[in-house]
Amino acid sequence: MRGRMALLLGLAMLPAGAIAMQVGLNGVAVRQSAYEESLSRQALQSVSVEKGAIDEVREMLRVLATTPSLSQIEAGDCREWLGDVVARYPYVASIWVKDNNRTVRCSFPEALPGLRTPPADVNDIASERDAFTMGYVASDGITGEPALAALEPIRVGSRRVGFVGASITVAQLRELLDRGRALDRARAAIVDANGSIIAQSTQRPAGAEVGLPLAHQILSHLGPDPGFVRVDNGAAVIVPLHAPDLYIVMSWPSDQPAWRRWGQIVFSLAAPLLIWMLAVAAGWFAIEVFVARPLSTVEAAARNLARGGDDTEDPPSLRNAPEEIRSLRRTLAAMAKTLRGREQRLVEALSEERALLREVHHRVKNNLQMVASLLNIQARNARDDSEAWGLARAHDRVQLLALVHQRIYASGEVRELRVDDLAAEIARQLVQSRGAQAKDVNLLLRLEPARASVDRAVPLSFLIGEGVSTALDALSDVGPVDLSLFLHQDEDGAVRLAVDAVAASTGSAAPSPGSRLIEAFARQLGASIGRDAERPFMLWVSVPPLREEEAAPPRREPHAQQPVA
Repeated sequence: MRGRMALLLGLAMLPAGAIAMQVGLNGVAVRQSAYEESLSRQALQSVSVEKGAIDEVREMLRVLATTPSLSQIEAGDCREWLGDVVARYPYVASIWVKDNNRTVRCSFPEALPGLRTPPADVNDIASERDAFTMGYVASDGITGEPALAALEPIRVGSRRVGFVGASITVAQLRELLDRGRALDRARAAIVDANGSIIAQSTQRPAGAEVGLPLAHQILSHLGPDPGFVRVDNGAAVIVPLHAPDLYIVMSWPSDQPAWRRWGQIVFSLAAPLLIWMLAVAAGWFAIEVFVARPLSTVEAAARNLARGGDDTEDPPSLRNAPEEIRSLRRTLAAMAKTLRGREQRLVEALSEERALLREVHHRVKNNLQMVASLLNIQARNARDDSEAWGLARAHDRVQLLALVHQRIYASGEVRELRVDDLAAEIARQLVQSRGAQAKDVNLLLRLEPARASVDRAVPLSFLIGEGVSTALDALSDVGPVDLSLFLHQDEDGAVRLAVDAVAASTGSAAPSPGSRLIEAFARQLGASIGRDAERPFMLWVSVPPLREEEAAPPRREPHAQQPVA
């Protein structure tokens, strides 16, 4: 019971524990979101140098693209005034003007006449987009160094005639990144739309350097809004520098050790779980102290009351129990006392009933014996042998019925009788009642233990008596007689009875009134009768068990106890 109650308590409090764990996880998520938002704000504030440089280059190229002299890119030499532009922007490595076929028309530093720049993705994107474009080039065609190239289309009316472009070398970009990172301990890198790093700030040799995101991580977070990524020894934020062409990645060392961060997560999960376990333990303890133990004590008191004990006061273990449980124990004690009183009265009533029933059987037996004595006196004063024989047989039957009531009275049983003992006494009494006529009768008894109800014992006794009497009457004058009586009871309660008489010479086998009585008692018991044509004094009877008798339709009880004339 205790285990099931603890399980039910745990299940009942599980939603509260789950809600508490979810609240803890939400707290961790809120702290993480606040941390990411602070890094994003810091990153947007820290890219001012790089963003200013990119905006200056874009504005410069826009102004140059609208200069009238550049619209005639086939005529004149613009190298001299392009050099003045480069002088005003020290981080710009080169400026060029080229037509739609990538042929350089004018540049600073000066390029070879008719130079055609190698194909690059940025050129294709600029031609397709027909707008300002920036991208990485392995060689800008002028300085021959890897650089970040920016292109602005030149138009004459609505027709594009070429591009004006500028390049910032990777080394110059690194300079810009180092200058912007001097105060914030961050590591920065400029990446293109493919997630490739164009330039990154110089790594510091001292301490564990914070890492940068991998290319697939960068690609998954490119967009107009800042993206947060966990990296080695810290966290990184990806913010647009010039979307969708350029982005800057900035990573900072973690604000706390990893073990502390994981510790916060574990604590956020473990604390609600621990509280849930404590709540279950407290509930189990309360149930154990105030319910389970008092109920066990009440159960023990109930067993003691069932054994006849008498508990009038609460045991010490129930003094701190709830009043309801103490009241339950007192109610059980009062109930047990009431039941004991009723049981005592029932026992007394049953004893009185048994004594009265035994007295009834005793009086019936005495009356039957008196009737048997009167019949015996009448038989001795009979006028002829036929009348004497009839009165003697009536005497035997009354004496047999008295014997049954004597057995009931002597044994004290009111429900069942030992049929084997009763059969033996019936046979012996019938043989003795013949007096000198039965001196040559050899009585053989093979009786196995058998029991029957009182209602079945009476007709069964008459069956045995009539079978034995019929054999004795027919063979009384033929010399030595072997009279056998067999009785057996099956496991299901069926009774098998057999009477057999074997004489030295055969007497008369004329039908007698006993045969009709045997058939009447057999019908009353629902029994089957068997006879042997070659042995006229052999009789066997099979009495079915009680349940078959109950299932059978009721039969009219024959007048078996009427004397036969």
